[in-house]
Amino acid sequence: MSTRLGLPVAAVLTACWLTACSDTDRPAVDQAEKDVLSIHDAVMPQMDDLTRAQRQLASRLQTLDSTAETGTASSALRLDEERSQARRLLRDLRVADSLMTHWMAQYRYDTLATLPTDEALRYLDQQKASITDVKNKVNESLDHTRQFLATP
Repeated sequence: MSTRLGLPVAAVLTACWLTACSDTDRPAVDQAEKDVLSIHDAVMPQMDDLTRAQRQLASRLQTLDSTAETGTASSALRLDEERSQARRLLRDLRVADSLMTHWMAQYRYDTLATLPTDEALRYLDQQKASITDVKNKVNESLDHTRQFLATP
């Protein structure tokens, strides 16, 4: 009879101990979540810029595609290179946009409370790396597109 009672009591005590330990580490989870969301919040306003850059680049590409290839072979080559670069930049902008959309769709903030602290911290660490990659791709594609659009 004492083993029957001892096992559940040990389980309850272990659960209480784990919960107490987890509660003291929850501020670390909260801070890690704030770090992830601050990166997201810094990138999110740029999504409008990214959409605007896609439209500007598509318009420029349409102009390039409708430009007659007259003149020298070097000017025709330059026009082809400019078209290729515009297409590459447009693809990069679309990739950056889809990366952000994908990240937002897969981020599960509502499950953090249900995860043990160590799993929550691991998850947030992965999410921080992922949203940092998104931020870098958005910034890089916008910078390159702005440089391209600034040239006549």
